[in-house]
Amino acid sequence: MKRPSPVLILITAFAAGCGRQPSRAENRAVGFEVQSTGPVSALGDAPDQGRQAAFAPKPMSTPATPAPSSGPRLPIPLKLIFTATLQIEAPDFRLAAEQAGRAAMALGGYVSDRQSSEDGRGRERGQITLRVPSGNFDGALSALKKLGRVRSEGVQTQDVTKAYADLETRLKVKRETATRLREILTRQTGKVSEVLEVEREIARVVEEIEQAEGERRYFDNQVSLSTITLFLHEPDALVSAGAFDPVFAALRRALRLMGESLGSLIELAAGLLPWLIALYLAFRAVLWRLRRRG
Repeated sequence: MKRPSPVLILITAFAAGCGRQPSRAENRAVGFEVQSTGPVSALGDAPDQGRQAAFAPKPMSTPATPAPSSGPRLPIPLKLIFTATLQIEAPDFRLAAEQAGRAAMALGGYVSDRQSSEDGRGRERGQITLRVPSGNFDGALSALKKLGRVRSEGVQTQDVTKAYADLETRLKVKRETATRLREILTRQTGKVSEVLEVEREIARVVEEIEQAEGERRYFDNQVSLSTITLFLHEPDALVSAGAFDPVFAALRRALRLMGESLGSLIELAAGLLPWLIALYLAFRAVLWRLRRRG
C-alpha cells in the first residue's frame, strides 16, 4: 500500500482547519457572536445588510430598574353641598306653605324654618327653609315649582371634598398622637410634674379631636341634606294704586285702633265687674240698715 506524501497530509489538515466553524462556547469565551447573514440573492450575492458574517461585540446586559408601581388609586368620593333659592308667587300663601311642607316630608325631608308677614293690603308673604336628602334635591325643586309662578331661581353647589379630606387627615394624626401620649403615660415613672404635663397634653389633643369631629359631623349633615329657601308671596292687586289709597289705609288703621281700644275697654270692664257688684251689694246693705233704724 502506497503511503501518502507529507505534503498531501499538510494540505488536507489545512483545509480541514479552515472549514471548521467556531463553537458556541468559543464565541461566548471571547465575547463575540456570529450574526446570521440575510438571504442570498439570485446572483449568489447576499444583501447589503448581511453580505458577510460579521463579528459584533456582545453588549453587556444590565438589569433593568423596575418602575415604581404606585398601585391603583382609590377614587375619592365627592363631597358636594347643594343649596337653592326659589321665589314663587302663589294664589294662597297658607295653602302653598302647607303643600311645600308636605312635599318635603314626602321626599324624606322636613321644614327647618318658617316665617310669614302681612302687608297693609292683607296679602301674606313669607320665607320657608326646607331640608331634603341630596338625592332628592332635583325632585324637591320640581315639586316646589308647581306651587305657583316661579319669579326667580338660584342653585349653588359647593365642593368641600378637599376640606373634608384634610379634616380626615388631621383627625387621623391627632388620634395617633393621643395613642402615643397614652402609651407614654403608662410608662411614665418620673416626677409628678412630668405626669401632669403629659395628662394636660392628652387633654388638649382630645379637645382638638372633639372639635374636628364636630366639624366633620357638620360637613356630613350639609352634604347629606340639601337646603332650599322658598320665598312665597301672594299676587299683587289687579287695581293699580290710586290717589285715595292713603285715605283708605288711614281708615283701616283707625278702625284697627278702634277695635283694639274696644277690646281694651271690654277687658277692663271684665276686670272691674266683680268689684262693681261687690260695691253695689255693700251699698244696698248699708241702705237697708239705715231704713231699719229710722
